[in-house]
Amino acid sequence: MASRTHAIWTSVRTVLLRAPQLIALLMTTAVVGSAGCAPQISPPPTAVRRIAVLPPTSATGGALSGVRRGTDGYDASSQSVSDLLAAEASQQLAHYGYDVVDPAFVTSATRGRLPSSPEIAAEIVRSAKLDANPLLIRVRRWEFPYPTMRTSEILVSLDVMLVDPTSGRVVWQAHRPTKPVPLHGALVAGQAHAVAAQEVMKEVLAPFGQRRE
Repeated sequence: MASRTHAIWTSVRTVLLRAPQLIALLMTTAVVGSAGCAPQISPPPTAVRRIAVLPPTSATGGALSGVRRGTDGYDASSQSVSDLLAAEASQQLAHYGYDVVDPAFVTSATRGRLPSSPEIAAEIVRSAKLDANPLLIRVRRWEFPYPTMRTSEILVSLDVMLVDPTSGRVVWQAHRPTKPVPLHGALVAGQAHAVAAQEVMKEVLAPFGQRRE
């Protein structure tokens, strides 16, 4: 009986001594597995040279009629978020060396039509004779994280798609799940939207810069 008890305690002691090693192994495996599953967004096709950033839309392809704030429900200046995103996307793509159609000319040439689908985006570009790949931006979420007049971050989720102007086929896309966009300081609504648009376009369009490196 004594020998059996001693054997049991010896086994327990061995397990306890090895516990830190086992925990470390499990944590390492989890980290490696998580890193291995992280999505890697490839650069756009090398054939893409000229891009027309179409007016950003809501998740359903409609107009961005309102962007939720905190205390006032919907911000009256929310329509400018669409303009901010289009302008920032155009600037970022131009910075990477692409030939970008001027946003004002896009609005004029397309007569304000919204790209409710990749196929419609291709048709809009063809009708306007822009000779460019249309870029779609669909905003799924854009709001202050809590009711306030100032914020240091904005919760943003959106999709970006680059479309072949002939077939309407999506040749590149990226999805940004809902997460905060840091603003590097507490800002009021207008400033917050402008900085968030700049930061989020830098983030999601970074793969376009990879192709130019």
